[in-house]
Amino acid sequence: MTAMCYKVTHYQYKDRIGNLKAEAVGVVSGEKHFPIFPGNMIFKPLTKSKPFSTPLYAYAEVFWSTVINKYFMPAPQYELATCEGYEEVNEKYLDYGTAVPVAYKEGESLQNLLEFFRKYPDKKVDIDNYVNYCQMFYDYRDIFESEFFQKHEDLAEQLAMQVLISVLKGDQNYHYENVAFLCDKEGEIISLAPMIDHEFSTYFMFPDDVSRHVYWLMELSKSIRGWEVQPGEYDNFKNPEERKLMEKSATCIHKNLFYIKEHYPQVTEEFLNKAEKLKTALTETPKDFLIQGSTEYPDHADSNAWWIGKARYKDKDEEKARTYESELRGKEKKIDFRDVSISAINEIRSILSQMEEVLGKRE
Repeated sequence: MTAMCYKVTHYQYKDRIGNLKAEAVGVVSGEKHFPIFPGNMIFKPLTKSKPFSTPLYAYAEVFWSTVINKYFMPAPQYELATCEGYEEVNEKYLDYGTAVPVAYKEGESLQNLLEFFRKYPDKKVDIDNYVNYCQMFYDYRDIFESEFFQKHEDLAEQLAMQVLISVLKGDQNYHYENVAFLCDKEGEIISLAPMIDHEFSTYFMFPDDVSRHVYWLMELSKSIRGWEVQPGEYDNFKNPEERKLMEKSATCIHKNLFYIKEHYPQVTEEFLNKAEKLKTALTETPKDFLIQGSTEYPDHADSNAWWIGKARYKDKDEEKARTYESELRGKEKKIDFRDVSISAINEIRSILSQMEEVLGKRE
């Protein structure tokens, strides 16, 4: 594998050839009109109010789109990008983020699982009580058990592979809005759309706070292993609904893995074979996976800065926003890209070993 490419592409907002309305409809409302540039490239900015967002969200997109495309399945390739003038007209976004090719052709469209099951309700899928909650793992067993996926085994197998990959990349936001069908101009389903949105990868979160990073890495590990939730384990989540969600999240990855192992053995075997090649490369040529920080891209992180954006753009509370700005001023830490890379490589290998234990690694 050639080394990751962290070259920064620079755009001018005034040079856009169009705007793409957000591909997917979700629980969280809000219009997104991302600019499109020649080559059918979408500029996807980092958002000031997105939880825990740092420049590493963009690096994670580049890293995982490269790895997935190389080792598992075709995936749109992200690249670091800036778009001068974008923040000036869209204040809640930043001038930097990523650029990625549009995932569908002219006349085609995407329909995510939330949209699909709202349109075609299924007694097995409680879509009305679905929530979009970041830093939570989702149970996909009911989705697999739905009448649609039971009748369309090829699509179910594609979904199974995507779920397995989402676990490997430690995706803490792989919810039903991030899985989409690719549809033709008549709205008929062609296939599952390629995987996009890799920013909430556990290995690249909280570069400025080791204790929080380790905590959420352990949450990923515990959910893979299916460790029983202990009494009072999530009492620090004071909101009862949040606490209930986290308790469910704490074991659901194990349930997903076991379900896929039992119902899709060929997909499981294919994943393990491909993942073994990745694991070998991570061990033998780790330099190929090192993140190269760019002098043309921000290199400091503050995982709490999003509170400012939330107060200003979501809560419409300017006083609170200014208070957060005062409290957080100067709290950013310089990102040590080599340290992040080495830690990520070791963590990915560890998580993969845990997945192999659950899925039943071949001897």
